[in-house]
Amino acid sequence: MLFFTEIFHLLIEQTNVYYQQHLERQARPTRRLPDITMPDMMTFIALALQMGHKLKDTLHDYWLRLRQLHNPFYSETMVRDRLHILRLQHFADNSQRSDEGEEYD
Repeated sequence: MLFFTEIFHLLIEQTNVYYQQHLERQARPTRRLPDITMPDMMTFIALALQMGHKLKDTLHDYWLRLRQLHNPFYSETMVRDRLHILRLQHFADNSQRSDEGEEYD
């Protein structure tokens, strides 16, 4: 964790910044979700790694309640509503990008 702590902080900060930018672009107000915290991000990353060991057809299949397919590990670890982390995950602030014609890394 000594190495990854700084990366996790960057990931959390930039993901929350990107979420705020996403909300500002919305034409109509939407329900504001809470900011992502260190425990949220660590849990999300752990679940993403675990999903590689038990493959399902879709991301939402991990939270299915159908008796024959139910695996309580995922729903007991994180609520499905927090999956917005995957869609919003960001490592850099888009507002700091250079102009379109310039080289950017």
